[in-house]
Amino acid sequence: MKKKTIQSWLLLALLLSFGNGHAQNLIPPTHPAINYMGRVDKSNPHAVLFDWPGVSIGCRFKSQQIGLRIEGGERDYFNLFLDGELVSVFSAPHDTTLYFRPTADAAYHELLLTKRTEADMGKARFMGFILDDKGEVFPSSRKTDRRIEFIGNSITCGYGTEGSNRDERFKPETENNYKSYAAILARAFNAEAHFIAHSGKGVVRNYGDEKPVSDPKETMPGRYDRTLDNDPSQLWDFDQWKTDCVVINLGTNDFSTSPHPDRDSFLKAYKELISKVRSAHADVPIFCVVGPMINEPCFSYVKELTQYYKNRLKDEHVYFAGLPDNLLNQEDDLGSDWHPSYRGQLKIAAQLLGPLATVMKWDFRTDEIYP
Repeated sequence: MKKKTIQSWLLLALLLSFGNGHAQNLIPPTHPAINYMGRVDKSNPHAVLFDWPGVSIGCRFKSQQIGLRIEGGERDYFNLFLDGELVSVFSAPHDTTLYFRPTADAAYHELLLTKRTEADMGKARFMGFILDDKGEVFPSSRKTDRRIEFIGNSITCGYGTEGSNRDERFKPETENNYKSYAAILARAFNAEAHFIAHSGKGVVRNYGDEKPVSDPKETMPGRYDRTLDNDPSQLWDFDQWKTDCVVINLGTNDFSTSPHPDRDSFLKAYKELISKVRSAHADVPIFCVVGPMINEPCFSYVKELTQYYKNRLKDEHVYFAGLPDNLLNQEDDLGSDWHPSYRGQLKIAAQLLGPLATVMKWDFRTDEIYP
């Protein structure tokens, strides 16, 4: 396939959106061939809602061009891949229809749309596809029977992964969950993934809180069972999607600023989160990750927690995964606001690849992590 810049693809999309005068085939967002990965609200047949980072929409289609009708707000950004190539990074502040024309010489084409940004950047509304008059959509050709659920904070969101350096202040354009260690690991294992993550949130205390214990409804355990991150009114139905394992990477925000929560408060809230995971997914392996942006006392507390499950509760499926605080190069591995850049996220993924592969007995690919 010929490579085009993202800018030229976006220009093509805009030109097509104004010059598309022929008959069209409207594909509703609830069409059974459309694959959603991540928590979405399908209660409205005319618009599928989602706000968690990394939610994706995929399909295979037969058409000379494809239009997407979507709305996400001014700070919400998306990646669009056609036939495996990133062709556009865009926002859709209003109800917007963008058209794209594949360049691959093939009868069928693969589309993947991913939400780069987290819930505070915007809630997305997807209203369906528009194809040529005789165009058709089919289920994605990607096949996998593996699933991973990630629970985390800004690192899992991909906060600042595309920032140019550590001193650059965060902008929504620099957040890209697709380049987070979590998404990288999911691709390495060819696994579906849900990313239950929100920047600044902790186990028991959120970043910058003046109190050592935050409002429980506003921490990650308090948000874990929501369909939409920023909407507490609708609970997620865990029967819709059962995972094979869970990766929890929390604690950085609890201890990065003062006042710190005490040991007992932190451990109590972490145990409650694990209980929620167990209630939702039974006895799947749970990997409790610490680092690389935090060390003590979080490191020791989480390690103690995993030992408690193993020795006291005889739960052999809770694992500790500590990332060294010298893992990231302070220059090349950092993006916006001292968060891991894509290069830093690759290093985190490399550290976690082995433990997950060993426990899950999964094969994996390394071409992205070790190009």
